[in-house]
Amino acid sequence: MKTFYATLFLLLAFLFSFSSQNRKVLIIGIDGTRSDAFQQANTPHIDGLLPNSLYSYDSWHTGISWSGPSWTTILTGVQWNKHLVTSNAFATSDFATYPPFPVLAKQIYPNLNCSIVAEWDPLVDYISPAGWNHAVKVPDMSNWPTADSAVVELQKPDIDLLFAYFDKVDMTGHYTTFSPTNPLYISAIQSVDSAVGEVLDALYARPTYSSENWLILVVTDHGGTGYMHGGNSIEERHIWWMASGSAVAHQQINEADPGTYNCHANNVFDTTCVNKTLMKQSPTHPDVAVTALHHLIYESGINPETKPEWHLDGKSWLLNQTGVKEIAGNENVSVYPNPVAAELTVGNLQLAIANKTPVELFSSDGRKVFSAVPVSEKITINTASFAKGIYLLKAGTANSKVVVE
Repeated sequence: MKTFYATLFLLLAFLFSFSSQNRKVLIIGIDGTRSDAFQQANTPHIDGLLPNSLYSYDSWHTGISWSGPSWTTILTGVQWNKHLVTSNAFATSDFATYPPFPVLAKQIYPNLNCSIVAEWDPLVDYISPAGWNHAVKVPDMSNWPTADSAVVELQKPDIDLLFAYFDKVDMTGHYTTFSPTNPLYISAIQSVDSAVGEVLDALYARPTYSSENWLILVVTDHGGTGYMHGGNSIEERHIWWMASGSAVAHQQINEADPGTYNCHANNVFDTTCVNKTLMKQSPTHPDVAVTALHHLIYESGINPETKPEWHLDGKSWLLNQTGVKEIAGNENVSVYPNPVAAELTVGNLQLAIANKTPVELFSSDGRKVFSAVPVSEKITINTASFAKGIYLLKAGTANSKVVVE
């Protein structure tokens, strides 16, 4: 009998050691990726998330557009006037007061298993040495080692949070220019997308995936102009933001530039330079940490936005989140098949019909190749004569990339 109970105890202990909570987060960071270039690139793996995502191609950088302060804000949920990182040198910081969000999550659930895989050492050495159960450094610009290491982490049964960071796009921009007309820059985006596909395949292959509630966040830190970034130009500040999963509304957000707190271009924090109404409606960098944190601790009933001792600047984009307004006027337009060879169908056009707004298709160089105001809920576009490549479909406030083969 003693042998039976001893065996049972060991079995329960073994199972408990691999137990983890149902809500989990995967963050994929792609450094230095302009919104216009991202939309032009052929990114089928990331695009495959869009039907189940809350996303925006019009997210805006509202701080210092260097990687150090940007990723620090993304991981802490506060602006640089709080975390104090103003450059890639990390000469100052206040992570004791404003730690990365995994540290906050573990204040609520101490047994969370959190991992980071990063091509840029400061993400591990400076921003977030605390809070991670496992930290993996991989060589810079090494898409596949990064993806392979992320796959290993996702194969762990008890993983709760994984942050996988890719640096190839940013480094390619520095070497060859951050331009949507630069084929090497576009190719770097597409290469990272292939690596992201490997990571997503590993996620979906988890034996317990169907019973887990994953929130996937795919974000960038800044854009660029010429060979550089760090300033306040539109090319540096116009970025994108994506949250995918059942915990968020599935819709696209299109909002105007809310401005920047760094409007003096000398790292002086100024709240008068932002439109606070637009800021509430736009996904911004601090929202990544707050949304991820909210998802991880959701069952506790704690709202990270309103927990006073955390002093977070971001907002949560989870469904049923008090204070996040519904985004009006976004169509749930269907586009198929995609990729397309001869005939593209665009459906669910009720709002476009009601508002008498056209369905338009643009080539990657900005030429309008199709335009028609729909008179029924479905419209077809003959693409047989179109050149192969990436096109942008606009239907009212809905945008979608279309691949013509």
